[in-house]
Amino acid sequence: MLPFVLKLLGFIPYPLLYLISEFVYVFLYKIYGYRKKIVQQNLKNSFPSLTANELKKIEKASYRNFCDVLLEDLLLYTISKKELQKRMKLLNPEVFDSLDQKNKGAILIGAHYNNWEWMALSLGIYAKQAVYSVYKPLSNKSIDALMLKARTRFGANIIPMNAFGKSVLQNKDKASLNLMLADQSPHKSKVDYYCDFLNQDTPVYLGPEKLMKAAGLELLFVEVHRVKRGYYEMKIVPLADHVLEEKGATTLLHVNHLEQVIKNNPENWLWSHRRWKHSRKK
Repeated sequence: MLPFVLKLLGFIPYPLLYLISEFVYVFLYKIYGYRKKIVQQNLKNSFPSLTANELKKIEKASYRNFCDVLLEDLLLYTISKKELQKRMKLLNPEVFDSLDQKNKGAILIGAHYNNWEWMALSLGIYAKQAVYSVYKPLSNKSIDALMLKARTRFGANIIPMNAFGKSVLQNKDKASLNLMLADQSPHKSKVDYYCDFLNQDTPVYLGPEKLMKAAGLELLFVEVHRVKRGYYEMKIVPLADHVLEEKGATTLLHVNHLEQVIKNNPENWLWSHRRWKHSRKK
């Protein structure tokens, strides 16, 4: 039943999709107040110099962004390759081409910023090399199977979190792209590094850095910017071609880059997640 419904949703005109998004916004933000206290606290801690009015403006815009992305992602199951390329354009494919020519693989760092699902889906179209994306399996097996089917439509390989490290090492000689969304709080047992991020002491997982060193990979960052409603541009930013010697230094490259991206347009980040739920032991 659900696959049939998702296919029907693929016929919804985009103007109607965004009209529905407006109703979802009213419900989630103004009526239900979905995670509003978390969003408000995260914004307040991240931008202590902003006024209450400025914070409220970002808050409202972030919920509108969230609702648009939520509705757009209902089309993952049906959006065509041509339509996705039109709505998620890669500005500099030459970065991927250069890696392919060097027969070099990379860790590609992304974030929950603008439409990260469309970004991940489109990589299978734009990249010549194999794409491997890490994911956390859902508890609902039926929905999990649907998401896997949607995410692999254009050739990407979706790897569970507990098998991703092994996958990267197995493919280190195949010049693969290994996508990780590295902006959520790591599991408490996996925290091995803290840094300053958005004015807060923040736990960061060193996994990308460790995998780079173990597999001889380069470090790239994928920026996703909204051009207008329903249209995005991706830019691939090379950050390092090898691991820096000091522990955490390579990790800071992508953490600091993301911080600047967020500061430029904070409303486009996912503020509703509990990014700072773990604190450093005193």
